[in-house]
Amino acid sequence: MEISEPVPIYSSCAQAEKNDDLIQYLIFKFRKTKEKYGLFGISLLIISVISIIVGIYISYVFFSKISTSVRLIENGEKINEQLTGVIGDFVGGIVGTIWSFAGVILFFLALRLQSRELSLQLEELKDTREVFQSQQFENTLFNLLKNHNEIRLNTEIKHKSFNSSTQSNETTYTRGNAAFEEIKDFFIEEKSNLEDNLKKSKKAEESINETTEDKYWTKDRSEKFLEKFEKHYTITYDKLKHKPELNSKVVFKLTYSNFNSQLSHYFRNIYHILLYIRENEESELSSILVSEMRGKKIGIYINKENVEVSRIKNKYKKYSQFLQAQMSNTELLLLFYNALFFPKAKKLVQYYDQYQDNFELIPKSSLKSRDEIMEI
Repeated sequence: MEISEPVPIYSSCAQAEKNDDLIQYLIFKFRKTKEKYGLFGISLLIISVISIIVGIYISYVFFSKISTSVRLIENGEKINEQLTGVIGDFVGGIVGTIWSFAGVILFFLALRLQSRELSLQLEELKDTREVFQSQQFENTLFNLLKNHNEIRLNTEIKHKSFNSSTQSNETTYTRGNAAFEEIKDFFIEEKSNLEDNLKKSKKAEESINETTEDKYWTKDRSEKFLEKFEKHYTITYDKLKHKPELNSKVVFKLTYSNFNSQLSHYFRNIYHILLYIRENEESELSSILVSEMRGKKIGIYINKENVEVSRIKNKYKKYSQFLQAQMSNTELLLLFYNALFFPKAKKLVQYYDQYQDNFELIPKSSLKSRDEIMEI
């Protein structure tokens, strides 16, 4: 009795692994082809291959049949032109038409593939352009921030004093953060002075109206005090009494007038930095919205908020925070009050951050221009 040798188990396992590898390879190739041509393109490619095979098969069958029943050369090696013409008409009319159809399909697929590759190249160029524009924007922004820091450090206040020991005039300078601290101190001092003068003006008005028994405030003294008040603050006490929201504007106007050469350049630079950020943000947002309207991009919404729009806004908000990070609390305080006078600056400041200050509750500014500011 013969005993057959057992088939090694590892050989069957190896064969199964090879089959799995082949299946995985075919699946991979199919996915790559699908990604390249699409289902419609694969269908056309299959049709063109079938057309070529059918043309070859018809040609093979035709020439196999005709070779056993027809001779093309007869009577002294002369070709039968009539017969060859019939054969040529058949091959050209049927096989040629099938192959022409396959050629048209392949040509269409080539154009379709070329168009897709061109579209991908355009997308890559667009992405490259966006990256370049983003880098260009950031380079310009950080140069502006660097320039802003230099303006802050170079801000100086000149002080002239007389030295009794040397009997000569001396000039000293306060620069950088110390200069802004001095401007803030001046602002706070003027606010305190205004509050005191408002109380005195109230007593002066009561004296004129004969509603007070304070003997210090005579009618003549009261009238002179109110005239000096109006001349100093360029606004009447009566107007401030009915519009207390103008108090801060009056104080800052005095501060701005006294330190005009320092503050005008500083705040003008901040304005243009914020304007540069906002213009780029609006340009990018409009580009996204136009693409969605034209169907080039699909807007994704979470909690009724466009994800791409939110991403852009957050990105540019961080840019504005870079500017805020360069500023001290004193500078932010002065920026807050400066925004009361200039509507354009106020719009940009509030567009990115709502600055809160416990120093005083400030309503919206109703002043329209710098000329009007000086004519309060």
